[in-house]
Amino acid sequence: MKASSLPPAPAEEDTLLVKTYLLHVILLDVLERDIRTLGTLALKLPDVYIRGLSGVQNRVIYRLTAIRKDMRNRGIRVYEENRNTKGVEALYLCRGYQRRFFMLWSYVKAETASELCVYLGISLTSDDGK
Repeated sequence: MKASSLPPAPAEEDTLLVKTYLLHVILLDVLERDIRTLGTLALKLPDVYIRGLSGVQNRVIYRLTAIRKDMRNRGIRVYEENRNTKGVEALYLCRGYQRRFFMLWSYVKAETASELCVYLGISLTSDDGK
């Protein structure tokens, strides 16, 4: 087989797409857990909070669908995801190349919080709540 007939090697954009995919999957898990927890708390207006997070959840699902489509178009398929005490690992194929992607939980938590802030339209870095 000629070198020119080989599929292009995985690029940084491919790895970024896998990272974004994993973070959105984890964000959905976090939202689901938090929505369930809100339903068990003695809040004055739990339905308002639950509806708010459910709306975010729907937007994350919509975005995840677009990410999956982009992955499919780029020839990327995550075939295994492992979570352990250290972090989360994805094994994936990218145009025939086997790859591994790993993130520490501390990084996952920071990135997931950052992504959630984008969906909520808030910032964790400012004191004025904007």
